[in-house]
Amino acid sequence: MRENFLSNCGKARIMGDKIRVVLVSDLHGSEIAYAKLANIPKIYKADIVILNGDLTGKALMPIIKFKSDQYTANVFGEVKTFDEKKLEEVIRDAKNSGYYPYVVDEDEYNELLNNNSKVRESLVKLMISSFDDWMKKVEERYRQFNVKLFYFPGNDDPHEFVDHIKHIDNDTLIYGDEKILEINKYVLLGFGYSNPTPWHTERELPEDEIKRRLEKLFGNIEPSKMTRVLAAIHVPPYGTTIDLAPKLTPDLRPVTAGGEMVMDHVGSTAVREILENYGPAIGLHGHIHESPGIDYLQCKCGRKVPVVNAGSEYMVGALRLAYLIIEDGKLKDKIFVRG
Repeated sequence: MRENFLSNCGKARIMGDKIRVVLVSDLHGSEIAYAKLANIPKIYKADIVILNGDLTGKALMPIIKFKSDQYTANVFGEVKTFDEKKLEEVIRDAKNSGYYPYVVDEDEYNELLNNNSKVRESLVKLMISSFDDWMKKVEERYRQFNVKLFYFPGNDDPHEFVDHIKHIDNDTLIYGDEKILEINKYVLLGFGYSNPTPWHTERELPEDEIKRRLEKLFGNIEPSKMTRVLAAIHVPPYGTTIDLAPKLTPDLRPVTAGGEMVMDHVGSTAVREILENYGPAIGLHGHIHESPGIDYLQCKCGRKVPVVNAGSEYMVGALRLAYLIIEDGKLKDKIFVRG
């Protein structure tokens, strides 16, 4: 347990044993989505906001500047040439869609083409600087309303980025990957890894390792507190309505039947087993953008545990969230919002 956080928990706006939680996930570097994240305390009466993994964008977007003051870039799959007046718009749209625009001259661009390590170094630097800027704004806004942000990386976030953000951890911005924190009468558990995906992302683990790590975390919680555990786990449990994603061919194309995409369960069997065995108050998830909503698991203790996925539409600048009221260890109310 983190004593410095526990000693400050009494200052949070939590009446009795009720806690108001806003769940968001998979912002993937979208600047407009992070701006909306910063504004959540102005709109919702929340005690804690959970940012449930996949914090960074997908790719570097080189913008080549020529001596003629013309620019060229691959803008969402289309190579475009534009002048200085259009540059700001291209940069803004790229950032809002989760890309990292990077203005270079022709020599610098050729160096990137021939040096993958240089591409990664440049990308990670932009990821870190962007996230630092966003978190400064989030911290300022959240302190005004005495709201805490509990956050951790997901499977897509590079290791170098993760090593940096571990140090962004205080009484307002709380780093929670593979941690257990007490908030008044509730226990918050965080876990940001996923089971293997077709994209072979950086923070994937085999199911047996996910099970081992989660058992270690849950094993550190007193059984009497299990019905007060908010299990924030990036990947949802397998075989639920919140882990359905498009089925893919070996070359990563969506499978269709009758003109419609075929959906498949892609969540974690280990996560499902752990939640059914331990029976926390609620499972809080993300990872599968296409499946926002709620489902229930029948646990061995006899209770039904709600599992929630906020979903994600970061590419269009929308922020999906789940507003949850938990009282006496039970989910009392829920609202799913797209804004």
